[in-house]
Amino acid sequence: MNRRWIFLPAVVTGWVLLVSSPQTSAGLVATYQFQDTLAADEAGAPALTALNSGAFVTATNVLGQTRTVYERTSTNPSHDTQSALTVSVAALGLTSNDYSVELVYDFTNGYSGPDFRRVVNANGGDPGLYVSSRTGPGNLQIDDWLGYSHTGGPPLADGTFYHLILSVTPTGEQVYINGVLALNLVGLTPNAITAANLTFFQDNAGEYGNGSVALLRIYDSALNASQVSAAWNNGDPFAAAAVPEPASLSLAAVGGLVVLVLARGRRGLG
Repeated sequence: MNRRWIFLPAVVTGWVLLVSSPQTSAGLVATYQFQDTLAADEAGAPALTALNSGAFVTATNVLGQTRTVYERTSTNPSHDTQSALTVSVAALGLTSNDYSVELVYDFTNGYSGPDFRRVVNANGGDPGLYVSSRTGPGNLQIDDWLGYSHTGGPPLADGTFYHLILSVTPTGEQVYINGVLALNLVGLTPNAITAANLTFFQDNAGEYGNGSVALLRIYDSALNASQVSAAWNNGDPFAAAAVPEPASLSLAAVGGLVVLVLARGRRGLG
């Protein structure tokens, strides 16, 4: 008997077991789908905290789907009364400048006024990810508070849900809208985490917009373009499979190669 075929099945069995096990996500630490709860899907992940008024309602235009969403409403734009969501950075296990936020959200009054509308804040001050109409109708804007405002991306419309990913690295950050790169900031990371909480949709002044959120995922690592594409999932991010880590993809490829070699070897022995 050829001893190599005693060894290879054991190897292949190990590879198959590893490859067929559920793939882990690329740093996914919490998923919020707002199905009448602010709790995370993952056991042990922290729930979101609602700031001021908000309610679960049914929306019929969420990327072509009818879904329950969390509607943010505020009759007074004062910082103390703005509807918003927040979550503990420590409970998520995030580092300051290697993380990602994925959102499906809309603003109902956010793209036509003269002010900024904040989407994500990680430091408690002015730096953050905004939508601004000052330089165009509903353009994205990463504002680093030091006088550098980086605006771009497609014009966004009131009452329309968008899929957004903010990917933060030590050397810069990128924003993707509906799977397409919209902003690329190199050399500055105004969304580096320095506060105790990540906060969504709240400004520290009167620049505020009402709207709804249908999905929030938080990752403890930056996402690359291929991972963003997997999360966008051709327009259905709710049903997107776990965004695979590069190691998982390599493991699957090696496992498939070993199975192919084994099959050919056995045919040769027959």
